Amino acid sequence: MSQRHSTIDGTFHVTTNAHGKIPWCTLPGVPEILIDNLIMTRNVYGAILSAFCILPDHMHMIVWPGEKGLAKFVQSFKSHSSHDVKAILTRSSEPWLAAAEGSTLKFTGWQKGYHDERLRDNEQRTNALRYVTMNPVKHNLVNQIEDWPWTSLHFEHLLDPLEIWLD
Repeated sequence: MSQRHSTIDGTFHVTTNAHGKIPWCTLPGVPEILIDNLIMTRNVYGAILSAFCILPDHMHMIVWPGEKGLAKFVQSFKSHSSHDVKAILTRSSEPWLAAAEGSTLKFTGWQKGYHDERLRDNEQRTNALRYVTMNPVKHNLVNQIEDWPWTSLHFEHLLDPLEIWLD
């Protein structure tokens, strides 16, 4: 069953999952590649990036995707980041990847599709920012958000300023 995604303009909370929920997103070297690809995609698409958080098996972002739309933005990010991550993981000695390479399984990066929520007002945006920021605590990865290294709280210099929305 194919997924339908918003084609309308706006700011979105996007969640994308690792294929098979395999926790490769925070393996050594991978978060840096994901962040680099997110920034590259933002720059290419003229997007506005407000927040992101990388967890072991999924990633959140809050983004205005630019004039080409959300589907093209996410497809570009996922395609380029999968290519770059696959290049380093196929050289790694991670046991799950070695097992996958020796079997019929194949590293495919991100699952097909993604989940998006259009943020229509300040309340929705504030709730989405809180959700993205606190996700590592929710998943019991850390007790305090400051301890999670792969949240945009530690990369504020890469984010675009938040617009003031008049409700």
